Amino acid sequence: MTDKKNQPAEKTRLSWSWLRMALSLREKIKLGDKQVIFIWAVVVGALGALMALVFEMGVELVQDVLTGRTSYRQIQVFQEMANQDPAWCIFVPAAGGLLAGLTLLFTHRFVPAKATEYMEAVALGNGYVPPKPSLLRSLSAVFSVGSGASIGREGPLVQAAAVAGSALGRFFHLSAPRLRLVVACAAASGMSSAFHTPLAGGLFVSEIVLGALTIDFLAPLLVASCAGYFTMGLFHEPAPIYQLQQEVSLAGNQHVLWCVLLGALASLVASFWLLILKKSRRYLNGKRQWLPVRLTAAGVLVGAIAIFYPEIVGNGKNIITSLIHYEFDAARAAVLLFLKIFTVAIVFGVGTVGGALTPSLTIGSVCGFLFSAALTQLGVPGDHAIAYSLVGMAAFFTTAANAPITSLVLVVEFTMAGQMMFPLIIGVLVSYGMARLTKAQSMYHDSLAFGPRSTFDKPLAQVQLQDVARKDPPVVHPLDKFGTIAAMLIKNPAQPIFVTSPAGKYLGSVVAEDVAAFARNKELAQAVLAMDVLRSDMPTLPADMHLPEALGIFSRPHCAESLALVNPNNNLLLGVVNKTDLYLVLSEIMRREKLQ
Repeated sequence: MTDKKNQPAEKTRLSWSWLRMALSLREKIKLGDKQVIFIWAVVVGALGALMALVFEMGVELVQDVLTGRTSYRQIQVFQEMANQDPAWCIFVPAAGGLLAGLTLLFTHRFVPAKATEYMEAVALGNGYVPPKPSLLRSLSAVFSVGSGASIGREGPLVQAAAVAGSALGRFFHLSAPRLRLVVACAAASGMSSAFHTPLAGGLFVSEIVLGALTIDFLAPLLVASCAGYFTMGLFHEPAPIYQLQQEVSLAGNQHVLWCVLLGALASLVASFWLLILKKSRRYLNGKRQWLPVRLTAAGVLVGAIAIFYPEIVGNGKNIITSLIHYEFDAARAAVLLFLKIFTVAIVFGVGTVGGALTPSLTIGSVCGFLFSAALTQLGVPGDHAIAYSLVGMAAFFTTAANAPITSLVLVVEFTMAGQMMFPLIIGVLVSYGMARLTKAQSMYHDSLAFGPRSTFDKPLAQVQLQDVARKDPPVVHPLDKFGTIAAMLIKNPAQPIFVTSPAGKYLGSVVAEDVAAFARNKELAQAVLAMDVLRSDMPTLPADMHLPEALGIFSRPHCAESLALVNPNNNLLLGVVNKTDLYLVLSEIMRREKLQ
């Protein structure tokens, strides 16, 4: 029988062993701040994939409940309803539109916070995505997408992932630059999970949302994107979305000229489509109290068209699949092109929450298919329908999103058609040139141009350290013992901890190597206090100091990665400033000033 008197001693011994082992491991691994960023990217990437999975499950549930058919693809459901019960084909999207509109109306009336789109949170704000309105908007999209609305699902899906990333970052009190990066990682993971594109997921956020392809941004985004892709692979096989039945290529230099022509035509059609979307939003998106009526009416319209052309429901994935499987002729493809442009404009215009990425890819692929049919009529030999469909897809999205690199990689990852790289490059470059020539604004322009402003929109000389600091630094007091100090160091592996007086005044910093020396001797550790191991000679940063001056201090030899932010008048500790965060802010502000 165990003696109860020995239990406290045994507990203390185990606690001491754990602390010593953890400190030793911390010293051996020596996690730096950059490594911690990648850890965050992995965690948020997995979390974003789980949120994407929940969104997809919600869409399937709504479809099953409204249609009464389970385990069917959406296009199969509507084809069956169109043949057996056309009235039901109208009822399903109308009911989904009504539920989506009521959800949005409830959000506007009873949730005080305004929903922040993930693009606004990453590109404009400080990384804060209000959870309630954002999740309710995603719920509205679940009703719309699940009932067959002619709209993409990637926008609200990524929004849900961004909410999770923002909530996690705020729980750990991340600084504004770090929180923005975490939200961006969540968005990249959501994209990767939705489209099974680990490379394009990171590029999408880096090129379109952040507008920068620097390694400081792109590397963690790609890590998060791959983590999301891996997480989705635990639940189902993330195969390419569009499986080509045969090898596709465009052999011969004569096709280069045709790719140039297709790139220019696709860019012009994309500019026209963007204009239609803009006009539809202006004239169809009226007063908020009419949202349920507008969304229901749009659902009725989509359902009525789906009786004759069920392919127009959803995000357009089924149209692309049918094209690459040669299930359409040119006449039906032309009709579907017109109907898809028309229905997407109506659904978007009335205020439906959803994405425009997949519809734009669909419209571009049909343009390429029709271009191929025209070449065949002109006597151009060869089986090139699929090849030009892919070129049209990439070229159209390049102008629609103003993202040539993402467009190129996205189409390649969608189809695994690496042999199409050269024709795709030609089409993408020509489309991008045409977009610059015609000054076409991307479909994401409004989300990126309007929204909450932040520190990152200030001129570089006006940015102060208090704008980018973490506001709740790890703190101990002078008389705190070894266990408290060690636990705090373990919880904050990439930075020192700070010693403050009871009144909150900064006294000094404690670094891990000074404490690790005491961990080898239990008797010494039990006697040491925070005041015994603090370093009072480490530089501090005044709260009103500007960014360039702080960079000068961090550039000194042997300077710590993180320094205390203090009130210059009374030396109160206000926060902690990290060198990596300053570089993130500097890189973004300089990029924006250069663009302006």
